[in-house]
Amino acid sequence: MAQKGRPKGSTNKPYRRVLDEYLQNKYKGEFNPVINAIESAIKIQEIAETTGDIADYKASVDAFDRVSKYIQPTLKAVEMSGDTGVTVSLQRKRFDGLQDDKAEGEE
Repeated sequence: MAQKGRPKGSTNKPYRRVLDEYLQNKYKGEFNPVINAIESAIKIQEIAETTGDIADYKASVDAFDRVSKYIQPTLKAVEMSGDTGVTVSLQRKRFDGLQDDKAEGEE
């Protein structure tokens, strides 16, 4: 059976292009939504610093959290599991220059 329409999750590129052209014309080529969001987050932080209100600080943190997703890469969560046990090797080293009196492995 043949599929109809676009694949699930695909974007509407012609609409995006038209919207981008509209915004560039309206703001004379000076529109960048990420830069605008960063400037807004900085303004929210300045307001929080002047008022000292905890709700304003929370809004500032939330704004920077949303903006940081466009600037810093996020790490993917990785789950590790296995049937075998984990072997940990412990080596003790003295940093004062003296020798240990005990042989290695004795307690």
